Amino acid sequence: MTYSIVYRPYAERDIWEIADSMSEYSTAAARKFLQKLQEKIESLSEMPLLYQKISSQQEYRKMVVDKYVVVYYVDEQERQVIIVRVVHGMRNYQDSIDG
Repeated sequence: MTYSIVYRPYAERDIWEIADSMSEYSTAAARKFLQKLQEKIESLSEMPLLYQKISSQQEYRKMVVDKYVVVYYVDEQERQVIIVRVVHGMRNYQDSIDG
């Protein structure tokens, strides 16, 4: 059984900001990255526990896509993968989880 993918508002905003920033240099590169990001995130619907937890105290996990980190958690009861943030890998993504 597959999981549904749910984006938190911050994650949606993150993705739009990344796309806007990339499209300033190359619309084609921005489209290509967004397609790759979408495919990787959608793959979580089949294997949401594939990627490592950020720490043993949290249920958050991270998936790296190029230079970006997708932070998410799995709601087993609702069968959902919740995408919390999508941030540049140079950024301290653990501090950005709550906004």
